[in-house]
Amino acid sequence: MKRSSTLAAMLPPSSWAAMWKGRLASAIAGGLADRRQRVAFFIAPLVAASMYPVFHSLAGVMDDRMAWYLGLAIYWIAWGAAFPLLMLGRESIGALIRPRRPTWRILLLLAVPLAGALAVSLMPGMGYEKQSVWILLLLLSTTFGNGFFEEVLWRGVYARLFPKSVFFGIVWPSVWFAVWHYAPGSVLHGNVAGLMIGSGVMGLYLAWLTRKTGTIWWSIVGHTLGGIIMIL
Repeated sequence: MKRSSTLAAMLPPSSWAAMWKGRLASAIAGGLADRRQRVAFFIAPLVAASMYPVFHSLAGVMDDRMAWYLGLAIYWIAWGAAFPLLMLGRESIGALIRPRRPTWRILLLLAVPLAGALAVSLMPGMGYEKQSVWILLLLLSTTFGNGFFEEVLWRGVYARLFPKSVFFGIVWPSVWFAVWHYAPGSVLHGNVAGLMIGSGVMGLYLAWLTRKTGTIWWSIVGHTLGGIIMIL
């Protein structure tokens, strides 16, 4: 290690950058040996890139709130349902979402994202406007869609395909889970930066919870209840 550090210090900046770039490429290639792993790796940024124009195209022809809701529905169907089915299959997803009996330890772990959701909901610009009972019900319905489909995609797929890699199984999907929120947030949200940061932190915790428990059932519960807290 000392010899490598000394050598790096002697190299010109361009050679040093090339060396570390090569090491990074080698590490990524080594962690993406399976075809499905490579697809999942590149799909993560594609989710945000593909959904941003969808939300803004819809917002150009209808009310922003309806565009936001319809965009989420498209996102759930395409990325939260169809893609995981292609990657994992029905049986594997069924095993991941199977309900589990809670323990006191699990309840304590679930208290963390719920407390985080409450804290975020109190931040300026993070609340949702609820002009009517209809809007409130519309917003609440999205918590169940997001709580289920987002956990199947961002936690389930990556936990199953990268069971031993912290970077590919937890960090990589959590970063793009945060970035993806820019797409709907840019159409209907007062604090997009806060939404992305909060989502990224929550994504990291739920990914860790998934690995700790071996199921996405608890991340679904935490995500859904956290969404309800933020809306109410």
